[in-house]
Amino acid sequence: MNTQAIESLAEMISAAQSIVALTGAGMSTASGIPDFRSASGIYADESNVNVFDLDAFRRDPSIYYRFASWFYPIVRDAQPNAAHRALAEWQQRGKEVTVVTQNVDDCHQRAGSSPVYTLHGSLIQSTCLLCGRTVETESLFPAIEKKDVPYCSCGGVFKPNITFFGEMLPEDDWNASIQAMSRADLVLVLGTSLAVYPAAAVPNYRPPGARLAVLNHDPTFLDAEADLVIHADLCAVMEAVCEISD
Repeated sequence: MNTQAIESLAEMISAAQSIVALTGAGMSTASGIPDFRSASGIYADESNVNVFDLDAFRRDPSIYYRFASWFYPIVRDAQPNAAHRALAEWQQRGKEVTVVTQNVDDCHQRAGSSPVYTLHGSLIQSTCLLCGRTVETESLFPAIEKKDVPYCSCGGVFKPNITFFGEMLPEDDWNASIQAMSRADLVLVLGTSLAVYPAAAVPNYRPPGARLAVLNHDPTFLDAEADLVIHADLCAVMEAVCEISD
């Protein structure tokens, strides 16, 4: 691990007043939650190709819930890792830290970060497609773990509040993310390849003069614009930075 890069990032954190972290799959995979697009990711299994397609869900929600019977327990049992905890700790030290995530799990929230804006929605709650009733997804686990479709008392099907293909991004979270980014003096891009739009465009709303650090295993299109780029283990870097930053 590059000691100089760690020290540079720690200095950037210490000097910052308003930090916005855009996080992606690399944050979740470090907690054991599979990603979507890698060679071993969720979409590598052809049976999962349409699990997040809204039209397919409306036609036959059982396809999604067979997948969910495997996926939900993984998310439920995953624990926040060092990178999640670092963001929360900086906030506890008095830093203004806003998390904007492409992930649908709740690891950031469980680590203690707030606010957390979920650009692709979240598994935390589910909504009935018929009457609009919203419940905690955890209350549906008994049915889901049996590969059953969870139904509302009105007869409608519950759908997780994840943004499926065919749906708009959550408007409130999108607008709040852009507002936070527009006043940031430090933007952290953490564990995302920046391959999925419009989420990948969020850092473009940072103000002139805001510093940009990219921490990802592989190169991204923002590397050339960044003040600091680190291609290394995300958790190891964040833990090391947390130890020496104030």
